Amino acid sequence: MRLNLVIASVLVAAACQPAKKQPAETTQAAVVSAPIPYALDQPAETHKLPNDLREISGLSYYKPGKLACVQDELGVVFIYDTRTHAVADEHIFGKNGDYEGVEFVDGQLYIMRSDGELYQMEPRDGIKIIGGSPQTRHVKIDLPGKNDMEGLGYDPQLKALVLATKDGKGLDKTIYLYSLQHKTLFQGTVLKQEDIRAFEPDLPEFKPSGIAVHPKTRDYYVLSSAAHRLLVMTPSGKVKSLVPLDEKLLRQPEGICFAPDGTLYIASEGDGKKGVVLVFDGK
Repeated sequence: MRLNLVIASVLVAAACQPAKKQPAETTQAAVVSAPIPYALDQPAETHKLPNDLREISGLSYYKPGKLACVQDELGVVFIYDTRTHAVADEHIFGKNGDYEGVEFVDGQLYIMRSDGELYQMEPRDGIKIIGGSPQTRHVKIDLPGKNDMEGLGYDPQLKALVLATKDGKGLDKTIYLYSLQHKTLFQGTVLKQEDIRAFEPDLPEFKPSGIAVHPKTRDYYVLSSAAHRLLVMTPSGKVKSLVPLDEKLLRQPEGICFAPDGTLYIASEGDGKKGVVLVFDGK
């Protein structure tokens, strides 16, 4: 397997900048989060999901008014219609398993298993093919070591899928990039716990459970169900914001995506109740 340390020169330049040392008297003060353009305690819409999506674990914008969803037990992509509040289509891609992410890119659905393996399929709306579509294929990307992956997004500038590590070697979390153009895995940035705790010194370990790329700012939005926080960072890894999530609204946040206009969607597992998708309009 060929594993490169960076995917593009723009990331090389950003990663190679020397860290600026802060004066000793400022290191004890918490860093202030930059404001984000969403009121996360005031969703514009709340969608209570059907029982098949009680354990929703991944979310992607699919088409106007429709979201692609996976849950962590079935090899099925559910197409949820936000206008009818119902599942409009089901695309079977594989056997039962632990699936944690889904992304719709250029007419193709990509689904991520918890070990980082990917499945690719071309959906055919309105057609159910028992046993999986003949267009479904397993994309073996050979992540190094043993990883527990929970976030899948897409960076259109790099033409790469973005894979976030929930658990791996050490406390810091690696974000990988899989180039759809070159069919190659790259190591992207490393999300360091000390950078996160600069905002909240007593925060428990930040474990990514979802990731999405903002369509206008290109910032990476990273969910952590364990910490109940939303983190915003640049593609080169600079943490800009760390925002708490309302546990009453989002019991177990696992999925995140954006519409092209910047509308934010966050999905939460039911944790004993119905799963939900919350919709947030940008300011």
